[in-house]
Amino acid sequence: MAEINRTTAVMIILALFVSYPFLSASVLGLVGISTNSTNFSIYNEGWNGASTFKDLFKDHDNEGQISTIVGSSNVLNRLNSSEMNDSRGSLVILGPAIHYDFSESLAILMYAINGGRVLIADDFGTANDILGVLSIFLGFISQIDLGMDAFGGSFDEAEGVNPLGMNTSTSGSGASFQFPIAGIAFNGSLLADQGSYDSTPLTPIFQSPSSSGTSSETSYRIPAPWVTDFTSGLRGNGVIGNFASIISMKVRYPDTSVSTNPNETHYITKWVPMGEFPASASEAFGDLDLGGAEIPDFEFSLQIAVLYSSSESWLESDIYAAKANVNNIKPDVDEWGHPSIGFPVFVSFPLPLGQIILCSDPSIFINQYLDSDTYPDADIYDNRIFAENVVDIMMEGRIGQTIIFDEAHLANHPLSPILPLSLYLKILDMITMFPLFAGGLPIIALILSRRFMPKRTQAKPLLLTRVERYYGRSFFAVKMRWFLEYQQYSRGLELIYRRLKRNIVKRYNPETEISPEVIATYIVNEFPGRFTHENISQGLAVIENIIGMRAYITEDEFLNHYLFLKNIGMEIT
Repeated sequence: MAEINRTTAVMIILALFVSYPFLSASVLGLVGISTNSTNFSIYNEGWNGASTFKDLFKDHDNEGQISTIVGSSNVLNRLNSSEMNDSRGSLVILGPAIHYDFSESLAILMYAINGGRVLIADDFGTANDILGVLSIFLGFISQIDLGMDAFGGSFDEAEGVNPLGMNTSTSGSGASFQFPIAGIAFNGSLLADQGSYDSTPLTPIFQSPSSSGTSSETSYRIPAPWVTDFTSGLRGNGVIGNFASIISMKVRYPDTSVSTNPNETHYITKWVPMGEFPASASEAFGDLDLGGAEIPDFEFSLQIAVLYSSSESWLESDIYAAKANVNNIKPDVDEWGHPSIGFPVFVSFPLPLGQIILCSDPSIFINQYLDSDTYPDADIYDNRIFAENVVDIMMEGRIGQTIIFDEAHLANHPLSPILPLSLYLKILDMITMFPLFAGGLPIIALILSRRFMPKRTQAKPLLLTRVERYYGRSFFAVKMRWFLEYQQYSRGLELIYRRLKRNIVKRYNPETEISPEVIATYIVNEFPGRFTHENISQGLAVIENIIGMRAYITEDEFLNHYLFLKNIGMEIT
């Protein structure tokens, strides 16, 4: 068995690493394991897939271009760097099951900050890796005073409400406030709803917020202006979900129990459902178009979420027990439940250039609830209309934008052809596209490759001292070996031809200058049956031409000319 050296072994391992994902995907496809059944995959046309949701983007008037991430989300670092809005794209993350590392989370956040629109639909908290990076940013800005101009415009003329619903009652120029949200997260618990559900409390039916309250009541609720963009055209049947969670926010509240001087404010933070913000008085909404709604002059709240559960919902802590006995679950005393307006499951979070849309139930967008042709029951609820509104908002003003679906973080089956390719590209993308790694990659690759790459060799002077070390071998043999080692085939051919010419002179002692014609004449006259004059003269002429031009010849060409000269030399010696 041939011995495999270290360099060969490394090259074999490298070849297997490069070819494995493609070979495995091909083999799995050939044996028939090619049907995609992954939850929330755009390639899954079954009830739990998202192929219909993908088609809504593809068939939109603005002609969305569909793309996928099958490796690392770090590829987003190459997008949306400095283009205009029409070139920026959107990212859709549905039901991720594989955690995002810090570099991927940062890449997604930078994608949104640079103008990308990002929809994250997650039920059990995997996407909190991304929101954790966002919360670092929110926690920072919640500590500083913010001017009105930083959030969509000036409020110098009158008191008002900024785009996020914060009351800005400070009058005059230079008004500022402290941004109260210090963090956002998917709660991760299981949302159960006994007040609005389909077959079990774990298949809740969500409703959009609506204005409520009368002059005789002590409170008033009204949807934020941007909420109606998502709820336009809904028939009131509700949006059905399946195994949903909720969206929470960490809020900084002024702590009035601490006695301090008037110039100092102490804050406490706590997690609450991200559903509404309190507003102080109707004057704060004086300049907003509320669609004809009348605002009484007392306390009210601004609902900033788009979809809510009912007020009879709660967060079930024992998820496995709830799934095992869905028809008999009830809220425990210590479980978070029965909110005044319901729990939020869909929130739009605006950024100066981009947008982050959060949904705590990706099942809203599966084929079972969108494709009424295949699943007739899908037409009972408003999921299709709601999904179309989401697509319209993400596609608005961006003709031909690229819609990127994240397939890399789904729970792909071990025999799925996508899985090996995803793992391979995830490693490759991470080391080549994350800024902290990519800068040092060329240096690392150079250092590693120098050990295994063949060294460039050049012919070195053949000194007499080197020849003397080869005991028992002639100078001709040593020199010929030297030429062949450095692939100097034309010079090796010259060495053999010169020896042939010396033997011709010794045997025939010609009176004229040695040439191919002279050599052919002597050889044919002495060996008339073995050679022809034309064969020898033409063959030697080609050899002289190679020698004179120092032409490059291959090893096979050298071998042919060598055998030709050897046949002649054997006859005359």
